[in-house]
Amino acid sequence: MTIIPHKERCSGCMSCQLACSFVNFGIFNPLKSNIRINWIGDIEREINFTDECTGCGTCIEYCNYGALEEV
Repeated sequence: MTIIPHKERCSGCMSCQLACSFVNFGIFNPLKSNIRINWIGDIEREINFTDECTGCGTCIEYCNYGALEEV
């Protein structure tokens, strides 16, 4: 699975990061997540995936804003 980020839709809520860290590591810790939401200034966000990301889709499932898309 390939995950396409749409940063313009991202609210910065970090639900995707928390879900990823819980599913993969059993802890709610955004720093353990395989997806990273980085703030650029006050408004813009950048969405990146670590090399350890397996594309499981958990982040897509928990994104309430449609910022992540499976293709």
